[in-house]
Amino acid sequence: MKNIPQLYQQVQQDHITRSQQLAQIKEASGELGSMIAQVLASVVSVYAIDWETEEIVSSGSGFFLDTDLVITNYHLVEDLENVEVDSFYVEEEREWVILATPDQQLRLAEIVFTGNDEEDLVVLLTTEYILDPHTGEESEVPQEYPALSLSFDVEVGDAVLAIGNPLGEIQGAITEGLITAISGEEEIEGGEVMTIHTDATINAGNTGGPLINLSGEVIGVNTWGLEEPQKLDYAIAAEVLDDFLERFEETLGEYIDEEEGDDDYEEDEDDEEDEDAEDEDAEDEEK
Repeated sequence: MKNIPQLYQQVQQDHITRSQQLAQIKEASGELGSMIAQVLASVVSVYAIDWETEEIVSSGSGFFLDTDLVITNYHLVEDLENVEVDSFYVEEEREWVILATPDQQLRLAEIVFTGNDEEDLVVLLTTEYILDPHTGEESEVPQEYPALSLSFDVEVGDAVLAIGNPLGEIQGAITEGLITAISGEEEIEGGEVMTIHTDATINAGNTGGPLINLSGEVIGVNTWGLEEPQKLDYAIAAEVLDDFLERFEETLGEYIDEEEGDDDYEEDEDDEEDEDAEDEDAEDEEK
């Protein structure tokens, strides 16, 4: 991919920007800064790529909820070919995106599961492949990353932080605020979903990243650009994410059971063919 060197330069600059803002926070509060540093170890930048033109379609943030499982916004990947809402993708059907990981690697990830329009969520599965920052060539470098945990304990007035991609703005990586409202029936594009409203700034860079409490737990997924006006600052609540992940696990389990069932059927057919062949050999020997 010809644009990888430019993308890597952007990743390096974003890393510097995050480090500068984190240093400012640590100077004001060492304990808060240490907690944020732990969270940042699980936060990635997400780049949706048109692989034919090799152009970046959109970008935002995401975070690990397992060592190889990343959550982000569906609207960041919705314009990619063959990506639709409410879908599970088997390996040969998956679209790829690029993640800028906390260790500044450009790692390939696959789109595995998408939610509905109201949830605006997607599951990405990291691969073992990274891209060389100078040539764009793939190499196999397995790596696991620390995962964040969810919390459903939220109240209006709680202090929160929105974490994500700074997009070059020194105050954009980490924004602080309070929960201003919790809505169980927030209308988004004609649907309803539980959301958390905050006066912490949600922007094009940290959308898809985690909204966290002061314990470093995820209480929501930052969401920007889904609804007009775009000045609304809110996150999809952790309860919605938890339900979404349960559906993903159920769908994955059904797929695995189906695959194992097909394998068992093929093994039974092979056994029957072997038995038939043995019977034929026995008959030939009797003759």
